Amino acid sequence: MATAHSSPPKEPPASSKEEVVAEFRRRSLIQAACQVFGERGFEQATMDAIAEKAQVAKGTVYLYYPSKRAIYDAVFASGMGEIERLIGDRVAAAATAREAIAGFVTVRTEYFQQHPDFFRVYVAEFARQVAAGADERSGCQLALERQTRALQRVMEKAVANGEVRSVDPEAAALAVFDMSKGLVGRRLLIGSRSSVQRDIAFLTDLIWSGLQPARGKKK
Repeated sequence: MATAHSSPPKEPPASSKEEVVAEFRRRSLIQAACQVFGERGFEQATMDAIAEKAQVAKGTVYLYYPSKRAIYDAVFASGMGEIERLIGDRVAAAATAREAIAGFVTVRTEYFQQHPDFFRVYVAEFARQVAAGADERSGCQLALERQTRALQRVMEKAVANGEVRSVDPEAAALAVFDMSKGLVGRRLLIGSRSSVQRDIAFLTDLIWSGLQPARGKKK
């Protein structure tokens, strides 16, 4: 009787030169568009300005993104996806709830500090969707949920083991989200005499002091 031999797992096909070039072009266009949208806002931005910033013909922009709204949405999704990935990695590596909070605040603060154009896009898009009404808020709502999900899971465990006081884990994660946004906005709007690391440490301490169990209970 013949013995069946299992085939070795197939490796994913290597990207073709055309795919590599296309991916590079998309990243370049998103970076250029982010700068244009951050500087001018959606209404004043043009595909001509994006093409000029990316140093390509306008037709090249339309080849990858059929409209200004399409490339704007791609800019927003790209930035939010990168933040989500960085938060997930940082929170997963944290040994305590406090470290997870510090990691969450650090990622968001440092990312937006390094990408001020995207922060302006981010704020404008949240404001637009809030003004548009509940039916059009799903994109930002989902992005917010994805960014806070990892921290919410940490908070659930911390509440269960007494590391923090009895709070709603989702509300706590959203509060950290809101305060980190405020920190970034204040630094970009009026600056700060403190370094970004000191501001992050101060905010983390402030948040943690509000989450600690009452004295006499497990800390």
